[in-house]
Amino acid sequence: MNHNTEHSTGIFAIGTLLATDDLVADEIVSQRLEVKGRQLGWVTAEGTLVDAYRMLLTTRVGDRVVWLLARGEALSVDKFRDLLRTVDWNNALYAGGDVRVDVTGKIGWMKDTRFAGQLVMDAIRDQASLAKRPRPEYETDQPAVRIAVRFGRGQVDIGVNLNRTPLNQRGYRTEGGEAPLRETLAQVMLARLRVDKKVPAIITDPCCCSGTILIEACMRLHKIAPQRYRSSDQLSKWTGLERISWTAIIAEERTKERQNKTRFVGFDIDPDAVTRARANIERAGLSDHISVEVGEIKDFSPEQLNISEADQTWILANPPYGNRLGRGDDLVTLYRLLGDRCKAFANASLGLITSERELVQALGLRSNKKWEMQAGGLQLNIARFELGLKSEQIKNQDNTTPPDEVLPLLNRLSKNLKNRSKLLKHNNINCYRVYDSELPEYNVVIDRFADYLHIQEYRPPKTVDPKSANHRRQLIRQWVPKHLGIPVKQAIYKERFRQSGKSQYEKRAEPLCIHVHENGMRFEVNLTTYTDVGLFLDHRPLRRLLLDSCRGKRVLNLFCYTGALSVAAARGLARSVTSIDMSKTYLTWAHRNFENNDLNPKHYQFIRANILEWLESDPRAEFDIILLDPPTFSNTKSTEQTLDIQRDHCALIDACVPWLVPQGFIYFSNNLRGFSLSDSVKERYLVEDLTRTSIDADFDRKPPHVLFKLSRK
Repeated sequence: MNHNTEHSTGIFAIGTLLATDDLVADEIVSQRLEVKGRQLGWVTAEGTLVDAYRMLLTTRVGDRVVWLLARGEALSVDKFRDLLRTVDWNNALYAGGDVRVDVTGKIGWMKDTRFAGQLVMDAIRDQASLAKRPRPEYETDQPAVRIAVRFGRGQVDIGVNLNRTPLNQRGYRTEGGEAPLRETLAQVMLARLRVDKKVPAIITDPCCCSGTILIEACMRLHKIAPQRYRSSDQLSKWTGLERISWTAIIAEERTKERQNKTRFVGFDIDPDAVTRARANIERAGLSDHISVEVGEIKDFSPEQLNISEADQTWILANPPYGNRLGRGDDLVTLYRLLGDRCKAFANASLGLITSERELVQALGLRSNKKWEMQAGGLQLNIARFELGLKSEQIKNQDNTTPPDEVLPLLNRLSKNLKNRSKLLKHNNINCYRVYDSELPEYNVVIDRFADYLHIQEYRPPKTVDPKSANHRRQLIRQWVPKHLGIPVKQAIYKERFRQSGKSQYEKRAEPLCIHVHENGMRFEVNLTTYTDVGLFLDHRPLRRLLLDSCRGKRVLNLFCYTGALSVAAARGLARSVTSIDMSKTYLTWAHRNFENNDLNPKHYQFIRANILEWLESDPRAEFDIILLDPPTFSNTKSTEQTLDIQRDHCALIDACVPWLVPQGFIYFSNNLRGFSLSDSVKERYLVEDLTRTSIDADFDRKPPHVLFKLSRK
């Protein structure tokens, strides 16, 4: 990855709180940059080094910005070490500087993050020793440079954390008082509530404590960069810093600040808290915009704020809650009182953040939107309430506007459909992937089959609150079909889980069979009975290849499943097509697929057999093309024999080769994540990796399979 000049384009990442990736992605797009990927708490973008530092300056939700030096596979310790060696540490770090390594995420081989951190330090020190430079020391508290290492999904990102101190530390709060609200968390609240969608007449906090919400709201509405007071001493001292001008970036962003007429008013019952809040406001340079007074919630009213019914008002509050301040029953009374006082406002919205749903209920108000997230070991709830006139308007609205929390998913669906327009036009298809777990909070796969949707959700990890997961499921069921113009009753919803041990996919429901078309072919799919529907959409390019290249060829399809590849070969005018599978159900299904394409099954060969045994029984060199697309793991009831494709693929390929004519070849494919082709296969056969060319636009986010063309040397 390039970091030699300030204008070089590279990849950088923004770390953030869980379930806030969409907000960071929006910030990136607002800077006219491209989002490259999203995972829980980690969003990557493409841009220059200046762009990365500008994001550090302007991000309101992000905790850190990391300029990536390397990214790649890390399924083993050795692969991680190899990747670390590709980084030019001597070019990135100054000689002898103190270093700290921050490791996050999970990978199978890492039992302790300190082990991965030590591997990084070893790589840095080894390069320094070879160059006869002073070796860096490890420093926990005041390092010159922080190295970030993030594992996820078998991959790792390695880079320089551009900020030495967390970005929630804006510099204005030196004393927060009792349980202060984290600045980035306040911005998550403001973003979810969309307080800046329409400029209000007043924003008020009836229990403002250290003034964080008011300060962050004022900075948001005035377009003030959160890190404008961050000095270069609070940035990592690496060679990239000398290639940009931090002061120039700040100066440019200050020209974008704007004034508005919104008043910001806060109250707190504690005089000491008011004193601290005023000091924080002054350090933030916002004393001309924010006023804070001593006041009790029982006195909170429109008259106290001197506002009329026409004034649009935002009431923002982070009241005490049990886990935060540990005060039991008095909190219910406090929240009930707050709810009663808020009912006096005629044209207002209330935004609240708390960790206890029971306290939200104690308000006695009906929320129209809620969000849940985790921070600081707590499950936090953000809720929005419309008060007075706004409450009546909400009651009169019909149910045609989707809630904000599902909009990122719906927007992504629209974007994906636009990107797939050429694919649909050029392939004459009505079956394709619409969405593939691109947003971490919506971990679902959505496929379209004719006028039906097939929606599969992967089970959420145990760390996800079941009620939150169920709420998202309901949002998907309600809004995705409507957004795509599909009747709700024609959306098939499944929970997908990985096979383990010797288990296989089980029957789930009565069959719902429909026909779909692809490049002039017609296939039967069963949307309900099994987890898989009978047609692997990701193999569309291979079927297209067979249509164009099988004329006069003799084709053997092993593990033929429902015969879609066999149909493509037959429709491509193959001389003969032999389809083999152990399952009678799938072979019968393959018969029907041939009939659906005006191909008489009697003119083709269908064999029910154990493929591993069949290949060893009297092999004859009679096929020009062998299609080998085995499952990643397989077992049958009739035998104790199992197939593990990573373990057994070399022997399986060797067993296929005697069936090939001298100039014949094998198309070998599988969908095992992290599959590695054996060195033995590479040494003994001609290998052409077709994986990239075998993936259409609806599967380009992450390769769903590998595909190799193998022939004799």
